[in-house]
Amino acid sequence: MFISVIPALKMPFGHCFFDYEISEGEAHIGDLILVPFRNQMIAGLVAKKSPKSAWADKAIKISNPRKIAKLPESIADFCIISARESFVSPPTMLNAWLRKIPKRFSGETHISLRNTTLPKDAKKNEVRYLVNRYVGALGIIETVTTNQANGRVLLLTPWKHRVEFLSTKLGAPSLHKDIAYGEAWRIWMNFLNNPHGILIATRLGAWLSIIADVVILDEPENDDFKQDELTPRYDARRIVKLAYDFNPSMRIISIGTTPNLADFAENAHLASMSPTIDSDIEFARLDTMNRSPLEMLTNEAFTAMEEAVLNKNPIRILHTVLGMRGRVRCADCDWLMECASCKIGLRNMQNHALCPRCENKTELPMSCPRCGSTNLSKAIIGSEGLLKICMANFPNADIKVLDLHEWVTQPIQQNSLLIITNIAYIGGYVEDIRKQERLVLAFRRFASQACVAKCKLIFQGLSPLIDIAPSWLEPQGLAKQWELEIKDRQEFLYPPTQKICKLIQIGKSEHANMIKLKLEEICVKNPDWRFRGPYPIERFAKTREPRSIFHILPSKTATRTDLINELSVLTAYGIVDLDPIAFFC
Repeated sequence: MFISVIPALKMPFGHCFFDYEISEGEAHIGDLILVPFRNQMIAGLVAKKSPKSAWADKAIKISNPRKIAKLPESIADFCIISARESFVSPPTMLNAWLRKIPKRFSGETHISLRNTTLPKDAKKNEVRYLVNRYVGALGIIETVTTNQANGRVLLLTPWKHRVEFLSTKLGAPSLHKDIAYGEAWRIWMNFLNNPHGILIATRLGAWLSIIADVVILDEPENDDFKQDELTPRYDARRIVKLAYDFNPSMRIISIGTTPNLADFAENAHLASMSPTIDSDIEFARLDTMNRSPLEMLTNEAFTAMEEAVLNKNPIRILHTVLGMRGRVRCADCDWLMECASCKIGLRNMQNHALCPRCENKTELPMSCPRCGSTNLSKAIIGSEGLLKICMANFPNADIKVLDLHEWVTQPIQQNSLLIITNIAYIGGYVEDIRKQERLVLAFRRFASQACVAKCKLIFQGLSPLIDIAPSWLEPQGLAKQWELEIKDRQEFLYPPTQKICKLIQIGKSEHANMIKLKLEEICVKNPDWRFRGPYPIERFAKTREPRSIFHILPSKTATRTDLINELSVLTAYGIVDLDPIAFFC
């Protein structure tokens, strides 16, 4: 008997199975076993069994293969399809799922039988939008504990800190990238063994949805579910949908605050399902007539800070500019200190100047080399500078100035004063057609956090943004904003009105010319297809290879299978992404 095995190793796109001949014992489809491979024993997933093999003369003979775990038979096809959609080999995908295999095993793990009976009135795919996603009958915590009786519950959330928060609240194990390989292996193996287990994971654990009975997606509108930096590039939300096709007993419960634009485009009724966020929120206009004694803060913010200090309430300020000043610029002659490699302005980090692109550090000059002035502060104040002047005015107050990452990862204390120095920057730093969508989603997330923690929240900003933002707190205003966004996407041919696949070309410009020829061949074969590009990535470290972006615009009738079949040839020239979350990086 011959078995076809997917090895848990990184391999080039196009590699899939390796055949072995079993002389004694047996193995079944879905078994995770140890097999010999290039003078070592590695983990492999049994994908096929056959009395014959086209590679019979080269197949290695094995007897009584060591079994690590018995997984569902469908996991092999699930792995293959997930790999195809990510344009990587199944071995690479399996390796990303399993990570590092421990040298010792406690024994073979068997998946217990499923509970295939749905609770009364339960939906197979349920969507909820809540201000407080955690507490209440429909919140995450009660949803997890209630559904534990129906089988294994996998809770996926976008960030590590939230995994740890929910793990503490539920008293359940957590899985994320910072957990050691051996401990991670033990955690998900225990999840397989327990027919009523709970596991809380980041996108790293999305593949375990194939063996879960209930999958709960926390804040599914968040793009951090997408692995958009390394290979394989996969979206945890898409992995869950693929698992749903293979796992007939699985339920998906999505608990968010705001429907994203793609979901709204499919079902405009979702906007009416989004909750009104009724919180203590104030909107303050940034202009010269509304400046407070503290740079970058309005009179409204300064007055609220005085009141918070009087009441001994914490103050948290979101300011996205790092360092003492956003740039090292002369206030007299406008000289700008630039990075020698990247030719862009350097940040003033108090003790040194920092390039925001290549992160090279440079000694700060004592004076302007052009005019001799010592005033090098003609730039927006940074987070360190803002904290310094806040503490000078309120020396005994509990004040922190946070960047976007710190704001997302740190818990918000009850009754805090929250100040957003510029509402325009809360959606992130990436400049593309989706910037406004990300801003709206972040705005409603911040507002719901303030509502749950009973905080006062002040948004500062410029017109017209500060004028229209209050309407996003209501379902009607959200729907109107999404309708405007869809019109913009239609005009410029971007998702969700136009399907776009992204190709990231790495290397010299000559490679881009070869890609253009390949894309032209694809468009000749498919007359309704088009492409755009290449678009060079400008804000990129000069020490790394240059990159360019191509956009492939298939016809509306093209299926995902059509896209995979046509675009697979391009993997030799760059990274292909079927579902990009950003279009120019």
